[in-house]
Formats: sequence, C-alpha cells, structure tokens
Amino acid sequence: MAQLQPKSVRYVTLDVFTTERFKGNPLAIVKLPSDVTLGQDVKQRIAREFNLSETVFLHPPSSETPSRTCDIFTPSEELPFAGHPTIGTLVYLATTDGLATEVVQSLTLQTKAGPIKASFDEETGVAEASIPHNVRIHQKPVPWQSIVDAQPSLKELEAGSTTSCPLVSIVQGMTFITIKLQRLEDLDSLTPGCSPIDPSVLRWDEGWDSFTTPYFYVVVSENKDRRKMHVRSRMLEPTVGEDPATGSAASALAAYLALQRGTASATYSFNIEQGVEMGRKSEIGVKVRLDESGKAVKEVILSGAAVPVSQGTMVV
Repeated sequence: MAQLQPKSVRYVTLDVFTTERFKGNPLAIVKLPSDVTLGQDVKQRIAREFNLSETVFLHPPSSETPSRTCDIFTPSEELPFAGHPTIGTLVYLATTDGLATEVVQSLTLQTKAGPIKASFDEETGVAEASIPHNVRIHQKPVPWQSIVDAQPSLKELEAGSTTSCPLVSIVQGMTFITIKLQRLEDLDSLTPGCSPIDPSVLRWDEGWDSFTTPYFYVVVSENKDRRKMHVRSRMLEPTVGEDPATGSAASALAAYLALQRGTASATYSFNIEQGVEMGRKSEIGVKVRLDESGKAVKEVILSGAAVPVSQGTMVV
C-alpha cells in the first residue's frame, strides 16, 4: 500500500500589542490551505509544538464575503476567544495577506465565541475589533486572603478599601479575578511562579464554570470625568507563567471598571500596559460603551498593533 505523502502548511509569527519586535506577546498563525484539513488533535499538537500562549489556525476564504474563520489554541486547549490572537490575525490579514483596503475595513473574523467585526488603520498600523462579549460580574468575589495565600509578597500589603476581588467573565468560558493593587511597586513585587489560587474559592454563578486566572492591576491615572484611564497590569498563571499581553483579560477589566462608573450611554477608554516587568511591554487599547441604563455593556472594542517576526513551513 502506497504511503500518503505528508503535506505542508505555511506559518508566520508576530509580536502583538507592540510596534517593536521582541516586545509584546508572540503569536503563531498557521495558514490552512483548501486541500488540507487538520483534526482537533493535530491542531492541539501543533499548538504544543509552538508552545506560545496561543496559536491561530486561519482557514481559507469560503465565499466572496469578507469573512475568515480562525481557531485559537493554547498548548493545552482550544479557546472560544482571545484578544492578542484576534488583533494579531487582523494585522496579518491587513498587512501581509494581500487583502484590499476596502475588504479589511469590513472584515469579519469568525471565532467559536461569535463573529468579530474589525477595521485597520493603515496610517497608525492599529487594528480594532468589536469583540464578542457577555460580561458577567459573578455574585461571589474571591476573598483577599486567598490572593495573599497564592502571592506571599502581598502579605504586608493592604487591599485598600476592599476585602475581596471581583470575578469577571468577558464571555462564558473566560473569567478573570480582577485584583486591584495600590502602587506600581506592589505590582512589581509579584512572583510569576506563584501557587495557584485555591479552586474552592472560585464560586461562579450557576452554569458559568470557567477557565479562570488572576489579573493584577494598578490604576496609574484617569482624567477628571473618569472616562479615560491609564492602567498597568500583570497576568500570572501558575501553569504557564506570566503572559505579556492578555486582550481578553484587559477587556474584562475595562468592562468591569466602566460598569463601576455606570454613566448611561457613556464610552470609556483604557490604555492598559502589560508585560513591563518581564521586558515585553505591551500596549492594549480597550473602549467600552455602556447601554442607555448604564448597567450593561453595549460594545467592547479592543485595539492594538503587531509586527511580523518569522515565517516558515511546517510538515503535517
């Protein structure tokens, strides 16, 4: 019996949420040709081979409409949505994949979490994506003491005016413990190889069991009407270490902070820096628009730049 010949796929890597190579968050994009179909197990093995926080599998166009389907994998699982893969894929399509400007301006990415409408500014090199969201602030926050138990460097700190940390989902299946610290020095003191937070304190609302990880932040500044904010953040996940940029976490945090202000129909803008402490500074832009009641999120727009780093061929 003749052996099947292996097939090849092209891939590229980019650094996302930055305009400088070797900063930001690395991303691999595997371009799937029309004659190659990869099973979930193969995609998972490829993501594990790259061993980046996320790998995107970009499907070929399926029709005349400006829409592309992508699958997002970590080294251990598929995700319904993630921020830096979305922005990195959009910048790649706009700058490298030969799409016409008018197509890029009306491009839709199809993800497991839903369609993402996007645009790209050729002058600034920034992509914007109106991301899928189903923002939920869970009823039971995480006790501050559980955070301290996982991060011993915080034992001498005070939690400010709160004794607990909100548990916030940006979509079902992606949840973050939003942990406010008071000073940049406190943020710098955190340990990447920390212990995991006791899972028994993660009490999601019914039916919302989820991937959950801590997201630490400091409010650096905000303007007088509190609608523009500069934030520094860190995401420390014991199983993967530190993430230089987490668009989904930044979006969840921005939505939470906007809802705390709660002005009807207001738009809040956030400049979130992440990865500074690990030498991979990232610049994440998030805009959150509230509905007419001021009690629900109407739109979340994630933005950022990306730069190409490498390209090659993989045998599958």
